[in-house]
Amino acid sequence: MPWWDALPSVFVAAALVLLPGGIFAACLGFKIDIATGLAPAFSVAMSGVAAVILSIMGVGWSPTTFGLTAIVMIILALLLRVVLRQPTQLRHQVQISRRSLLGGTLGLVLGSVASAYNLVRIFDNPDNIAQRYDNVFHLNAVRYVLEQGDASTLTLGRMLQPDAAVALYPAVWHGFAALVVQATGQDIPVSVNSLNIVLASLVWPLSLLLLARTIFGSRFLALVFTGLFSAGLPSFPLGLIDFGPLYPNIVSYAILPAALALVLAAVKAGSAPRFHPAVLALALLATAAGLLLAQPNGFVALMALSLPAVIWRWWCWLKRIGKERGPKSTWLPLLAAAAFAVVFGWIWESVLISYDTWLPFTRYASAIGQALTSAPHEREIPVAIAFCTAIGLAILVRRGRWPWLIGIYGVSVLLYVVAAAQPRGAVRIVFTGAWYQDPQRLAALLPLPTIIIAAYGAACLTRMIAERTASLGRLAPVKENWISALAWGLAAAVAVVIAVLSQRGPIDQMVLESRFNHTYEGNPTILSPDELQLLERLDRHVPEQAEIAVNPWNGGSLAFAFSGREVTQYHMSSEELGPELEVLANNLSTASTDSKACEIARDDNVQYVLDFGERYLLDREAAHKYPAFDGVDKQKATNYQLVDQEGSAKLYAITNCF
Repeated sequence: MPWWDALPSVFVAAALVLLPGGIFAACLGFKIDIATGLAPAFSVAMSGVAAVILSIMGVGWSPTTFGLTAIVMIILALLLRVVLRQPTQLRHQVQISRRSLLGGTLGLVLGSVASAYNLVRIFDNPDNIAQRYDNVFHLNAVRYVLEQGDASTLTLGRMLQPDAAVALYPAVWHGFAALVVQATGQDIPVSVNSLNIVLASLVWPLSLLLLARTIFGSRFLALVFTGLFSAGLPSFPLGLIDFGPLYPNIVSYAILPAALALVLAAVKAGSAPRFHPAVLALALLATAAGLLLAQPNGFVALMALSLPAVIWRWWCWLKRIGKERGPKSTWLPLLAAAAFAVVFGWIWESVLISYDTWLPFTRYASAIGQALTSAPHEREIPVAIAFCTAIGLAILVRRGRWPWLIGIYGVSVLLYVVAAAQPRGAVRIVFTGAWYQDPQRLAALLPLPTIIIAAYGAACLTRMIAERTASLGRLAPVKENWISALAWGLAAAVAVVIAVLSQRGPIDQMVLESRFNHTYEGNPTILSPDELQLLERLDRHVPEQAEIAVNPWNGGSLAFAFSGREVTQYHMSSEELGPELEVLANNLSTASTDSKACEIARDDNVQYVLDFGERYLLDREAAHKYPAFDGVDKQKATNYQLVDQEGSAKLYAITNCF
């Protein structure tokens, strides 16, 4: 399939992620540069909240129902302006400069093009899938949303726990993917890849640019480098597209910079615009809801990364009160700090998960070095960005500016180092339990502060080269205009070198690795080309109400994603098989009409078996518990009749039970 045919899906995904939130932000009175940065975060929140509301009301999930719900939310935003009766204040007194718009636009274009180019190289074809463990669940979950008409985070887990009243699983990404499928008619893989391109190459740089705008103001070069560097670090978003893949985390982390920008505005840090308090509170509430519903990892990350700025503002408050009213008047800040610590600790403790599958893999010294050089998991060092980060940190320390920004960077480094090097135990759980103690999820947080500081360093370096060259040039008998042109020409050349180097090396390495995991050439894979072709024509043979017996470890579960036909298992699990499934997995191939296996097959309407052989994505003990479904001997399988075959992939009809 050519990429031109996937463009409608990309445009629809972009519209879904930008338009609802953008209109909502505009109705609240945000000007265009701020509204554009907040648009994805608001759209994520609106989608997540709308899905929950529609699910509770029993209304199906579709572009129409989401659009109508979004309109109601937009009307509520307009009503807020009327209630406040302060339309001029709702303009937020934010000045839009040409430098800000031009720098942000140029940075967005550079970063978006670079990121989209990398993703196209990774996916290779728009209908390829990630041949990874978590993708079996994600693709099936998109189909589940389409079949059930329910994209609620409160119910998506029912795909694996059908009898649960509440089955939590972050569903915003799956809801968006389902909307793209419905709006375009494209297959699930094409819609998934289109959505991920939009998240990585549009949402992520937009959110970063809003954060940079909040910190740096209208600094042209800082905004340009922020946009460009958004595509320069392998850890995110490419890292989470390859590892897992962790699609819900991509949504949550992509809007995280915008949420952090609102926190900085609340504590009046950097060059943050001054917003109407009610609007700022609503914006913070909406983005927090979006983070929680997309993937709570992003919400906990916001808590952690906000701490330095909050502590900095509290310290300023404490010093001001002590200076104005005397030491005895500091009881209020101290009381506020105690209350904040209690609430923060309670929330933090409530999200900790004692999941310790992920183990430390290196020593502290190595982990610190990896974090500081933007090379987690011992990857190749992105020299240009690491160099600019070092310059940025040095300038921040020397000038004493924005200590909270250094603190945000320090928090991200600390979390990764603990996940990478701290042995199992209470310390590791307390610091990283909310992220399943997973170094990959915490490595993906490093790019956020790193890109901001590196962009600042690159901007300062470029300007310094121009100014130093100009000052030296004035000693020569040359016209001042020529000196200025030479100085900025040299600075531009340095900037171009930094820009080019930032997109090479580690990024190319990640693209090659990830591309291998998005084709059918890797080993092992979820699906082979033969298995894929058989799945694509399942609906010709299997009636809509029939269920297919599958082994999830060899890709059989994806029959649901590709055809919409029910399967006996929707994802891989190392837990013991249920008693009925165990009977089928061991006895169905030779079952007689009056056998227990046939009785179960009739009760559950299991009419077909998909045999993808004994080549498993992960060759674990649990993968070998399906002898009646794998490598079936047609001579001995008296209960099976071959219906379709592609290479070694076979579809059997169950004959004796019906």
